[in-house]
Amino acid sequence: MFHSTDDLPEWLRMAPLHCDDPRAAARALRPLIEAHADEGARQGYVPGPVIQALAASGLWGLMTPRELGGDETDPATLIDVIEELSYADGSTGWVHMATIFAIANAGALLGPTAIKAMYGGGEGFICAGQISKLGRAERVDGGWRVSGEFQFGSGSLYASWLLGAFVVEKDGKPVLTAAGKPQMIFGFGPRRKVRLKGNWDTMGLVATGSYDFEFLDQVIPDDFVMNAPGRTRRGGALFDVGVSLGHVAWALGVGQRALDEIKDIATRKRRFGRTTLIDQPVFQRDYGMALASVEAARAAVHKVFADWYGAAQNGKPGLEVKAHARLISCWATDVAAKAGEFAYRAAGSDGLRNFGGANRLQRCFRDLYAGTQHRHIDGNVLIEASTALLGIADPALEL
Repeated sequence: MFHSTDDLPEWLRMAPLHCDDPRAAARALRPLIEAHADEGARQGYVPGPVIQALAASGLWGLMTPRELGGDETDPATLIDVIEELSYADGSTGWVHMATIFAIANAGALLGPTAIKAMYGGGEGFICAGQISKLGRAERVDGGWRVSGEFQFGSGSLYASWLLGAFVVEKDGKPVLTAAGKPQMIFGFGPRRKVRLKGNWDTMGLVATGSYDFEFLDQVIPDDFVMNAPGRTRRGGALFDVGVSLGHVAWALGVGQRALDEIKDIATRKRRFGRTTLIDQPVFQRDYGMALASVEAARAAVHKVFADWYGAAQNGKPGLEVKAHARLISCWATDVAAKAGEFAYRAAGSDGLRNFGGANRLQRCFRDLYAGTQHRHIDGNVLIEASTALLGIADPALEL
C-alpha cells in the first residue's frame, strides 16, 4: 500500500483538517480499527480502510495551527483521542500519534512556501519522520543540500513529507555552534525524493510500518527548515507542550486494553479444573492494583500536561513544570507496561499463542514493551527530569 513515492490517493492528500468532536470521532472508529487490527499485524502496516476512515474523520488535523484550518486542540483532548485510538489498536494509535506531532512541527515552524505546498498545493499535509539519526547538510543558494539515512519513520507510508535532522558541514567538516556542538537543521523533504526501505521487522508495533528511509541527494529550500533563524512560530500554547504527551497517552490506551482483555479471559479461564481465574483472590488483588495504578497514572498525566499548557498560556514554561510532566510520562508508561505484563502472565497459555496475529492480549504486551524503548519516555529522560526536580540539573538542560 502506497509503497512508491508518488502514489498517495487524493482522499489522503486532501484529508480534512477539522473535526467537530474529536473524542466522539475516535470512539466511532473503534469497531473498524479492531476489525482490521489482525490484518495489520500480519501485513506489517495499518490497512487501507482504517487509514481512509482516519483521514475522513479530520483527526489528522488535531494539532494543526488554527490559522491553517486545523483544530489546534488542548492537551486533555489530545490525550483522550490518542488513548482511544491506541486502545482500539496499538499500531494505529502510534501511527496517528507520531504523524500528528510531525504535522504540528511543520505547521508551526515552516516558512510560507512550505506551508503553501503542504496546505494549498494538493500534495497533502501529512508528515512523518525521525531525528534521532543524523544526515548531512551543506549550505547552497536559497537552501540546503542534504542527504542521509534515518530510522523509525512511523506513518511514512501515508506521508507526503518526511522529516530528517542534518549536521551542517562546510568543506566536509561539521560546523560548530558557539557552544562547540555541531550545528544542526531539521528539514522536510517531499515523498518523491525519499526512499522507504520497507524493512520494519520488530517484536511489537508491527503494523506501524516504521520503515527506515533515505533522503536522496536534494536541495531543501529554507522555508522547509524548521529552525530557521528569525521566523515567527504559528499557533499558541499547544506548541510549547512536549511530544512525551503523545507517547504516554498511547501507553495508557494500550495498558487499559490489556487489562480489559485479561478481565474477559478471566471470566472463562480455568486451570486444571480449579475455579475460574476471576474467582481467585490473588488474581482479584493483582488486577485491582493494576487497574488502580493505570487510573492513577491517567489522572496524573492529565494534571501535569494541564499544568504545562497553563504555564505556556501565561508565558514560557519553567524547567520544573516540564520536568514534572516528563517524569510522570516515564512513570505512567512504566505503569502501563507493568499492567500489560500482569495481564499477559495471568493469562497463562491463553497469552502464549499468537493465532496468526489475532491474540489481542499478546499484541498489547508486545506493543507496550516496544513502545517503552522510545527515547521520549526512557530511563535517560527519567534521570534528566529527576535531576531538574532535585535542583542539580545541567544548566543547559532542555526538557
